[in-house]
Amino acid sequence: MQPIGLFGGAFDPIHYGHLRTAFELWQALKLTELRFMPTGNPPHRDPLMASAELRLHMVRAAGAGQPAFIVDDREVRRSGISYSVDTLIEMRAEFPDRSLCLLLGMDAFLGLPNWHRWRELFDLAHVARARQAE
Repeated sequence: MQPIGLFGGAFDPIHYGHLRTAFELWQALKLTELRFMPTGNPPHRDPLMASAELRLHMVRAAGAGQPAFIVDDREVRRSGISYSVDTLIEMRAEFPDRSLCLLLGMDAFLGLPNWHRWRELFDLAHVARARQAE
């Protein structure tokens, strides 16, 4: 089935919590690959500190050495607001026969009702929420 994990975020900056969550979800869900997808222009965030190019560089450096971690820059290249639903529509067209798993932290999961066209996400991918640290 070759499931793909999709882990988006500003990554401004990427940190150990992102990497640990990604690694644990990759293992637990038996994902073939995990794509870090830095957002370009997020609708729910204050202006980002680092440029898109710098954030991409940081994510690439942080994931180096883990072959299953891939950096996908499609949201950074897209003009306008970055909506997850648009990314998932693109991914579904690109990988029609593969399982897509949208990976969310607890904060993102709880904020889903505020996302653009959030109900459509469940038609495009499995949604997996990371367990909150105890």
